[in-house]
Amino acid sequence: MKTDRLLGIIIHLLNHDNVSASRLAERFHVSVRTIQRDMIGISAAGIPVYSVNGRFGGYSILPEFKMKNIDIRSGEQQMIVRALESLATSYSNDTLNSLIEKYNAIIEREGGRKVFWDFSVTKENQRVQGLNAALESAISDRRCIAFDYRNAAGRESRPHVEPLAIHYKWYAWYLFAWSEECGEYRTFKVARIRNLEVSERRSRIDHGDVEQRMKESEQAYYRTCIDIEVRFPAGDAPLMEEYFPDCPMERLTEDTGRIFIRVPAKERLWKALLLSFGDRVTVVGPEAYREELKETARKFLSNYDI
Repeated sequence: MKTDRLLGIIIHLLNHDNVSASRLAERFHVSVRTIQRDMIGISAAGIPVYSVNGRFGGYSILPEFKMKNIDIRSGEQQMIVRALESLATSYSNDTLNSLIEKYNAIIEREGGRKVFWDFSVTKENQRVQGLNAALESAISDRRCIAFDYRNAAGRESRPHVEPLAIHYKWYAWYLFAWSEECGEYRTFKVARIRNLEVSERRSRIDHGDVEQRMKESEQAYYRTCIDIEVRFPAGDAPLMEEYFPDCPMERLTEDTGRIFIRVPAKERLWKALLLSFGDRVTVVGPEAYREELKETARKFLSNYDI
């Protein structure tokens, strides 16, 4: 533990010009006196640490002392750290934050930033972030879990599953788990999980390559996809290309275009997106999907006496 703290202090000083003992004590959850003793140990190990007295004083490492990464070019280094920092805007994880700080200590920052990412708009609320942390811990310990769950159709249940992975897609976090009761792999949206309970029971099932199990499960899900035929004014072709870049599109007449959107039949995100276009699109088929959209629109309007 002490070795980890000393390494953490060195990395923190490499990334900051001047850090007070009290700030370091707060960051590493120790006393100021312990930080002072750590500084003596760091100096004895040959790291050029010096202190500045006064109100704005603190500890620093000589600017000449710099770790370098000789295997990755500067531009690649910048891209990696930018990607890590952007991931941190959408995912709360102490290990990730520590990794970013360590990598910042290794790379050379030259030429300023050229590429900016910000995924903070995708960041789930604090409750979901807390659930992610609890699920990560359960996955690491191979502990089974139970929770209250309400699916997209409003059906409530309390699954008892073995958590295998959490993953991010469709602008939300999902839990991939094995349900012994159902005898199948299942996916749950983390935001819909309530009253999570981590069991003392540990799983002894060998699931092999979990990533491969996830791909197989996803392929089975996508086999439920349908092709939705949507027609739109020809002038809106650039808009359709923006939202559905990989979907086949054709010009029917001088004024009308057509696009086929392949989506999971039960995925509500696509229904919401299509409805958001208002009268700029017309869903031609399948007929059942078209009727679902019309019923959704009627229910929405019924709340406004229209």
